[in-house]
Amino acid sequence: MKKFDISILTAAVLLTGLAVIGVSQAKDSAAAHAGTVATVGNSTISQTALYEQMKKETGTKVLTDLIAIELCKQEAAAQGIKVTEQEIDAKINPIKEKLKTPEKFQEYLQERNLDEKGLRERFGMLLLRDKLFDKAYPVTEEQIKEYYEKNKDKLEQTLEEARPQIKEKLQDRNRRKHADEWLEQMKKKYNVQIMDPILVEKEAK
Repeated sequence: MKKFDISILTAAVLLTGLAVIGVSQAKDSAAAHAGTVATVGNSTISQTALYEQMKKETGTKVLTDLIAIELCKQEAAAQGIKVTEQEIDAKINPIKEKLKTPEKFQEYLQERNLDEKGLRERFGMLLLRDKLFDKAYPVTEEQIKEYYEKNKDKLEQTLEEARPQIKEKLQDRNRRKHADEWLEQMKKKYNVQIMDPILVEKEAK
């Protein structure tokens, strides 16, 4: 599997597009005109052609994200890890406050091809991922003290004052450092298998 991008869901819009194309393709295979996405003179470009090209160009990255998302969901369910609506609110409310008006917030959503439900789902998944990683690779007191000793001149705070900031930085570092390791462990645990011949070939390269 290609390198796991710690910023899971950055391809969320593309994922949705591929899913829609796949569903439409299956439903409309008997009606070629219904599967046309563009016409060029007397020629047509089909959903199948679009899907196959997208799969060749970005399929491995998208598949990695899809697998990572599903692994997060299944492992969180197995461990009883959940994200509350209040935790999601704590991420979204600052965005609303910064943008100041509902109209600006809607513009923010439109720029990302999302509605508020989609944004909440995205933050929910990111929070779920972080909880899984932080549990698998917790920040230790030794790490916090070591970081503080190396950076106390820049921090200009006592250890206790700087602790929350340091812990957050170290959590982010742990997530990035162990992302691929965690994904490989989960792939083995949940017996991930790639079935599409094109993606299997790309994966082997």
